[in-house]
Amino acid sequence: MRVLVACEESQRVCIAFREMGHEAFSCDIKDCSGGHREWHIKCDVIEHLKTVEPFYYDLIIAHPPCTYLSVAGASNFCNKSTGYINEERFEKQRVAREFFMFFYNYPYCKRICIENPRAMKSAALPPYSQVIQPYDFGDDYSK
Repeated sequence: MRVLVACEESQRVCIAFREMGHEAFSCDIKDCSGGHREWHIKCDVIEHLKTVEPFYYDLIIAHPPCTYLSVAGASNFCNKSTGYINEERFEKQRVAREFFMFFYNYPYCKRICIENPRAMKSAALPPYSQVIQPYDFGDDYSK
């Protein structure tokens, strides 16, 4: 299976798929820290996906940044001194949502997984199809 792990510089997921015999690649605008530059595509993942033929990847796993989407950042959404919406943060949320929705609506891959925490209502993301916690796999942590 040909796998693309988007927004992954660490290569942890990419390497795990490689160990299982898949042709996996990480893609990020950052240099990879996983030690396998030959499996890393350093560029904007949207630009990369525009250059490959349709259905080139069998699976896309995306880890879009959640800084402006997550409920964890909700307290920064309003200006504390004025009580009004922080327009700069609102615009960054719009851009982050657009990036998330690119993967959600990408028509040229049959299997797409997008990792993201619970989103603020203002992010207006589609409902998630499942919730997976680290403790489901033996860790002591939840997200």
